[in-house]
Amino acid sequence: MARTPVEERLEKMREDERKLRERRKALEARVSTERRKAETRERIMLGAFILHHLDEDTPTGRQLAPLLQRELPMFLTRERDHALMAPLLKRLKDGPATKE
Repeated sequence: MARTPVEERLEKMREDERKLRERRKALEARVSTERRKAETRERIMLGAFILHHLDEDTPTGRQLAPLLQRELPMFLTRERDHALMAPLLKRLKDGPATKE
């Protein structure tokens, strides 16, 4: 039995809806990826800022050091994160390195 023009139009609309859902899903995934990349970049830049001030022994770094010594160990929850940050925490504890 042949399909009527109305049935054909309805089927085409269903197909168009499916394609739109797929396009929307792809766009949402792209937005999510871009947002995660931006957040990661923010964290990297913030870390670089903090490390710069600690390494250069600036007034800001001298204010940050005690805070990091006190708060960072409590913030870290994984053993591997503690291990990663151990050299930094040791540096903070030992005080600023003297530059020759």
